[in-house]
Amino acid sequence: MAIKAGYEFLFFGKDDNSFLENYYYDLFQDFGDKSGQIFINLEIQNNPVDAEEIGQVIFESMQKVFFEDVGKDPYERFEAGLKAVNGVLNEFKAQKVSGYIGNLNVIIAAIIGDTLYLTQCGDSEAYLIRKRFISVVSEGLSDEVTNGDVFGNIASGSIEVGDFVLFSSTRLLRYISKTDLSKATGGNDVMNSLNEIKDTMSTEILGRVGLTGILFSKATKAEIEDALDDVEFSEKGVLESSKGHTSAQKETLSGKFLTAIKGYGARGGSKLSGIGFFEKIKDFCSRFVSGLFSKGFGKDKILALLVVLIIVLGAGIWVYGVNSAQREQLVKLDEILTGVQSKITEADTKGSYDKAAAKDVLDKAYVDAMSVLNSGYYRDKAKLFLVQIDETRDKLDSVQRVENPKIVADLTKKRSDVNALGFTESKGRIFVYEYNALYELVLDQIQDPLTIDKTETVIAGTGFSDRNSVVFLTKNGKMIEYSNGTMNFMDTADTTFHKGSYVVDWGNKVYLLDTENNQIWKYAYKATTGGFGNAEQYFAKEKVDLAGAKSFAIDSNVYVLMSNGDINKYYGGTKVDFFINNPPFNSLKDPSIVYTNDKLDYVFVVDAQGRILLYQKDTKTGNLVYSMQYLFPNIGEIRDISVDADSKKILILTKDKIYESNY
Repeated sequence: MAIKAGYEFLFFGKDDNSFLENYYYDLFQDFGDKSGQIFINLEIQNNPVDAEEIGQVIFESMQKVFFEDVGKDPYERFEAGLKAVNGVLNEFKAQKVSGYIGNLNVIIAAIIGDTLYLTQCGDSEAYLIRKRFISVVSEGLSDEVTNGDVFGNIASGSIEVGDFVLFSSTRLLRYISKTDLSKATGGNDVMNSLNEIKDTMSTEILGRVGLTGILFSKATKAEIEDALDDVEFSEKGVLESSKGHTSAQKETLSGKFLTAIKGYGARGGSKLSGIGFFEKIKDFCSRFVSGLFSKGFGKDKILALLVVLIIVLGAGIWVYGVNSAQREQLVKLDEILTGVQSKITEADTKGSYDKAAAKDVLDKAYVDAMSVLNSGYYRDKAKLFLVQIDETRDKLDSVQRVENPKIVADLTKKRSDVNALGFTESKGRIFVYEYNALYELVLDQIQDPLTIDKTETVIAGTGFSDRNSVVFLTKNGKMIEYSNGTMNFMDTADTTFHKGSYVVDWGNKVYLLDTENNQIWKYAYKATTGGFGNAEQYFAKEKVDLAGAKSFAIDSNVYVLMSNGDINKYYGGTKVDFFINNPPFNSLKDPSIVYTNDKLDYVFVVDAQGRILLYQKDTKTGNLVYSMQYLFPNIGEIRDISVDADSKKILILTKDKIYESNY
């Protein structure tokens, strides 16, 4: 049976300065079902200089080796391609002093016959939706990879009619339930399915996401014959870039390919066979010269020679003009790079007494270096200066790179598929929670998980120190309290709680962030009733716009973190005019957490670039003064932090681990 597979690609979300790309290649017309197809869904974070080159090298290395000998065993072809990719990535690492080439979230997949082969690294994931049942088919592929290789394990399995395969640059199930994902992919139109996923996740997702969707259905004989006869059937292409442009390498894209074609032969011959354009020109010139001198000179032949001479001279003058213009351009570019070097030195000097002026100088140096990089000349020099610009910014911003932070606890030892969401703290006890489970951290030991509720999905939590308990907010707008070893639903005099996205405690109250209604609701606990009283509006005196608010923290003031990086400060429900002095060069990118309390001298902010930024509280002016930042390039997405003012330590939570760092 022949299987037809329709595929589509979609990027969505806010630009988080990462590089996203999708690649596809096949040689179906040359080799039929022996060819196979390769798909690469790729994201590279925190390496804007090399990201595009790394992505292209991954694609080209896989393409070259995978299609080198289509007669070999398919698994061996895929494995050989991955070895080649690992080799070039290790070469990239060797060129870096730190060995760091960015955070790679990559799915590499091949479909040969009716079998899917794939591998994965980073936060990327692959899903198989079969009869509405969802399997994470990439799970565990990046575990225990040795020798410093990026890709180490391969998964494979059979494809059936009706299957929907989905590749994502991030872990979708953090933001969308399996039920919603199954519903979104239940139709017969791939692009509609991807758009449904986008619409469902639009309010939850951080940064940009790249999706590849493939729907397998039965192909008719006519469709197979049409594909074999279509000389412009898609063979390769960079399908879309993160910048929204179409690559010059993109060829005709049909939006579908055929696989698992049994009983149909491939077309004979290669499209690349035969006499090429330059061979034809060479043959024409040879015959012309041979005919010109075959019977001696004559007036006609002398005239022909003059015409040839004029053409040759004209071509020479044109080539000289081109070379002259090229030399002028190179001189100009060299002068620009000399100016970039001077600007970097100037910014380094000014940064000690005028950071704002240093920032302006470095911004100009960056624009100049990028203009050279985009010209196609002096690319290596331009990249070197871009690295120097970043290093100068980091120096003036007091950036501390923490390559290998101490691991306090590995949550996977308690649950292999753990997907931690945040910390909660209560009376010196530290807990970690996920959508349905609670773990307590005792020293460096993580305790067995406790089920929060079998039907509710937890989205946020906070310690409730006034009651020495922990409170959870669920997706359905309910509150669950963990106290004295038991879980109980909490009541309010309003009967139902307002729906929210974040919750913080202060005194005998919990505060609930409601971005839809531009409000923070206060619920005071009433010991006499054993539940919360009526909801009170924190913003009772003025209207505020909380669209895009990510989280908030309280130290008697309320600090609200917005998605654009702004921090708004309120006291008693009224906005406070204050400033952030000495701001960092690199502004916040998709910030997710603001953290402080009345014991801390700093406000901490976490963003999607793996940074924790520290802003000191100025007790005289009420302003915040940027102090320093910690960059954690190798731990993935930071889900939450917990700060101890006495020990000066930060606990950092990722999806499945807890790290520790001093500050």
